[in-house]
Amino acid sequence: MYLIGGLCMWRYQHPTEIIFGQGELDNIDVYLEQQGVQRALLIATNSIVKSGVAEELVLKCKGKIAGIVSNIEPNPTIQNVEMCAQKAREFEVDYIIAIGGGSVIDCAKAVCAVVAGECTAMELIEGKEITEALPLIAIPTVSGASSEVTGTTVISWKEKDIKRAFTSPLLYPKLAIVDPSLTYSCPKHVTAISGIDIIAHSLDSLGSVKSSPLTEHFAIEAAKLAFENLESAVEGNTEAKDRLALAAVLAGLAFSQTGTTASHACSYILTARYGVPHAEACAFTLDAWFKINVQHKPLLELQVQKIGFENVDELVVALNKLKKVLALRTTLDELSIPLEELEIIVEHSFGAANMKNNIAPVDEDMIREVFLSKRAK
Repeated sequence: MYLIGGLCMWRYQHPTEIIFGQGELDNIDVYLEQQGVQRALLIATNSIVKSGVAEELVLKCKGKIAGIVSNIEPNPTIQNVEMCAQKAREFEVDYIIAIGGGSVIDCAKAVCAVVAGECTAMELIEGKEITEALPLIAIPTVSGASSEVTGTTVISWKEKDIKRAFTSPLLYPKLAIVDPSLTYSCPKHVTAISGIDIIAHSLDSLGSVKSSPLTEHFAIEAAKLAFENLESAVEGNTEAKDRLALAAVLAGLAFSQTGTTASHACSYILTARYGVPHAEACAFTLDAWFKINVQHKPLLELQVQKIGFENVDELVVALNKLKKVLALRTTLDELSIPLEELEIIVEHSFGAANMKNNIAPVDEDMIREVFLSKRAK
């Protein structure tokens, strides 16, 4: 929070060790030894299992990986967490290793809390406090979610159309191994949607009541890298993918402290009830909220110049153009959401805990207006 005279009081605490570099996955046996890992469960994305990489890791780590679990849904569910937790207990592991996108890493974080806390995923989603967690090593294969450097996990209760975020210092990975080459084989649509997630995280962080000079620096640099490199990365440029991997880490270093804000708060119901992918759901209202937030934080006009735009309006135009180029849906009709269900969306969005982080005070009328602005013109 900014104080009189341009001075400010802020706090930054980040417990994750970050190792960044091409080919660093090859050194995983060394890193496991350094971390003191005795017996770990590997939670892996399906592509890592199918390609044989998961088995290679098991062999390379010489007995330190007791088993492999995969088949995690794009929005990890209570059932996914319980499946992995059962294996972790069965193998009596002291560490969890997650290799995959944000969904796999989020699932692994919840597993760490459930196993160490001797509770169920249902108890967690119903509000049980996180008091313990197994240590986690996170290895992202997609640049976007930044889950490798945050203390937040998001779990879905599909039967009730609920998607809930949990945040605890205990959920930060002990170690993040960020090897950009793992993202080179990502399909175009995965790279596109994940890159949009970087922008959403960055702009949400800038619009948070908890933002500070340090988080703003990280968020600005992340957004700049994402805007400059996303289209090239989608077309397969490996240097652009390297920069997106860095952008994802920087965005995570920002919103791990500030939390996400309105665009994320509005996204959960879009994903849980209508199946809209997370990043697309965030991007859906991101432009509207950023324009609202600049009215309460004029500094954003100067900060977008550092991202590479003349003003907020120009950034919003560029964002919406990018969404079109990447074939993201931008109207309620395109998402097949009937206006008759608008009040359900408003209620869920307003009730999301991270809505309170938004720099502009939000009420239900404001949320309703934002979604009504997304009708087809």
